[in-house]
Amino acid sequence: ISACEKGGVEYTDTALGLLAEMKKRGVAPNEITYSAAISACEKGGGEYTDTALALLAELKKRGTEPDVITYSAAISACVKGGSEYTGTALGLLAELKKSDTKPTAITYSAAISACEKGGSEYTHTALGLLA
Repeated sequence: ISACEKGGVEYTDTALGLLAEMKKRGVAPNEITYSAAISACEKGGGEYTDTALALLAELKKRGTEPDVITYSAAISACVKGGSEYTGTALGLLAELKKSDTKPTAITYSAAISACEKGGSEYTHTALGLLA
């Protein structure tokens, strides 16, 4: 799945297919697997944003706390989804800040990009993330 994620947009469906096959065969995906699949969705573009968010929710439902890499990938997937996902991206950042894991420069960069997609109403929010 990680190799597919690195392969880019043309391998997004392959990555998701491999994840589904793992589950079908009774192999439990771990946090790294989910992170790679979410990242593959981000590479696939906006049409995969909902899938990325569903995978994040599935990971949480399994009782695993996502790490900063997983949150950053999900926020980046929101960026690809466009302005309608700006609030979701910022919500994910807020969730991460409440956890024991702290956001990185990559996480903040993705959140600022989400603000950019959201338009001028998010300018103040983006500036606040820089502080």
